[in-house]
Amino acid sequence: MGKDLSAEFAASRQVFEEADEVLGFSLSRMMFQGCPKELTLTKNAQPAIVAVSVAALRALEHDTGMDASEIYSFSMGHSVGEYSALVAAQAMSFSDCIQLVRTRGEAMQEAIKEREYAMSACILRNSKIEDVVAEVGRVQAEISSKATTDDEVVQVANINSSSQVVLSGTRSAVDAALTSLQTKRLAMRAVNLPVSAPFHCRLMAPAKEVLAARIAELNPIRDTCLWAMPVISNVTAEPHETTASTQALLAEQVERPVLWLQSMQLLKNSHGISRWGALGPGNVVGNLVGKEYAKDIVRRLSDAAAIKDFVSVLDRQARRGF
Repeated sequence: MGKDLSAEFAASRQVFEEADEVLGFSLSRMMFQGCPKELTLTKNAQPAIVAVSVAALRALEHDTGMDASEIYSFSMGHSVGEYSALVAAQAMSFSDCIQLVRTRGEAMQEAIKEREYAMSACILRNSKIEDVVAEVGRVQAEISSKATTDDEVVQVANINSSSQVVLSGTRSAVDAALTSLQTKRLAMRAVNLPVSAPFHCRLMAPAKEVLAARIAELNPIRDTCLWAMPVISNVTAEPHETTASTQALLAEQVERPVLWLQSMQLLKNSHGISRWGALGPGNVVGNLVGKEYAKDIVRRLSDAAAIKDFVSVLDRQARRGF
């Protein structure tokens, strides 16, 4: 994970070295040659994802000779990706970012108890998002009315596109919601996600408190007048407005749904965005944009080869005066 970036770009290598120094252990060794089971623990996976995203960003900036804000008009990131989006906008330093993300991952890992949890990506049947959200809420209310404790939870964790949502919570409650969505023909099928905790639901409330305390300690967000471009909040699907509200929303984000569809719609419908760049490991985010807006240009900049190709495209456009 990220090994090709480190090998090809000195700027990327510096990112991984800084992450290792700040965290006090070799995250890069774990990413490049460590045990996959250890890397996929959320306390490790989250800083690894952010490190690769920022490493790709730094490679692009170095090879083009431009800041991200000279290439892109807005920045946003999915879930933990919002942190690297803030780094791209110069709203937060990478050092503070990687510290916060490590705390976030550890807190989310520690918030879970000894029981079965689940996150499932649910493919919809031309259903309205609001109908799906309402049905999941109805199932949760029904479960709560019958339960003797408040431990059974199912919530919509991510609204990823007009055809995909992710449910999060306890295994039995998630299964009940999926069954109901399929029975009522609101959803076709579901895919269980390989995660170690139920993210973006109220089970993460303890993690929110830990993260909020760490954010208050670091005070990492710069004054918004110093940001290089607007950053879209996962919680509100609107641009962050102030330093204080950004820090508050980063803490809220761990137990609130990721409004990714609404964020894409804001940029598309209100700002006319038709070209997108997905910086980071894998192609999930780029694929979500590509499926939602099939006619748009989506650059999936997840590895060294893709970044070099994009730099070549920008060079050709510059020579032609674009």
